Amino acid sequence: MDQSIHDFKKQSNEHILISFDHLVRSKRKITQSVLECIVEIDRRKIYLDKAFPSLFEFLVKGFGYSPSAAMRRIESARLLREIPEISNKIESGSVNLSQLSKVQQAARLIYKTSGQKISTVQKIEVLKKIENTTQAKTDLILAQEFDLPAIKNESEKINRDESITLTISFSKEQMALLQKAQALVSHSVPNVNWAELFTYLATKEIKSRSPKATQIDSVQNDLQTISLRKRVLNPKSACCQFKDPITNKKCESLRFLQMDHIKPKWAGGEDKLENYQILCAAHNRHRYQKQSNLVPLR
Repeated sequence: MDQSIHDFKKQSNEHILISFDHLVRSKRKITQSVLECIVEIDRRKIYLDKAFPSLFEFLVKGFGYSPSAAMRRIESARLLREIPEISNKIESGSVNLSQLSKVQQAARLIYKTSGQKISTVQKIEVLKKIENTTQAKTDLILAQEFDLPAIKNESEKINRDESITLTISFSKEQMALLQKAQALVSHSVPNVNWAELFTYLATKEIKSRSPKATQIDSVQNDLQTISLRKRVLNPKSACCQFKDPITNKKCESLRFLQMDHIKPKWAGGEDKLENYQILCAAHNRHRYQKQSNLVPLR
């Protein structure tokens, strides 16, 4: 690294600009290739084989992306899968990950609020309009095209003490809900600030959805006894037990836990304690598909 910096210091202005142009083009090409790889990982659900319950966790925990960076790449990759021709635009730099992510956010918001699905043709037209524009101009175009408020990206910054500063935009309605929640918990958390409020609410939600509280609801209805359910979903060990057969990495997800027959019932498996394991919903479906040969994994 020091040698590289030293070399740049010796180069002429012209050579530095040529080197910079080459590096920028290389980065764009790498970004395009990364997205194409994510498309295929997502299509094959390879992250499930590697004991991750979602593509998001695969990128964050497996490859060290920040949550926001992971989401930008996932949304961009899924738009690339839908519209393969944007690959060249990514490589040329006429559109970037933030812009692609914002298009997906807008489409998702419209579907969530009105039930209307943005067509591929509409997305292509919008992409043409946001080419070679700034982020602010992209927000404006999306707001005009889809009749939405300007879309703002969330951001996070890791500080020296390892605390994290979040920048989040709330709608008027969302802020009203938060302020009402702040007032309601004031007796439990005096002089509550926003960080304390979010922590308090998150703690309550996690506690209410802990395996101990939900063990009866999260298991299959055909189990013979509640006693068996409690023994399998022991709160001390209740997490997804799916393992990567190569690395032995365990998923350990705590979300949407389900009980699964190690030996399927159709193959003679019994409703006995030793024939049960805990899987998250994603790995339970994945294991069933592999057993049933419903989806080719390669």
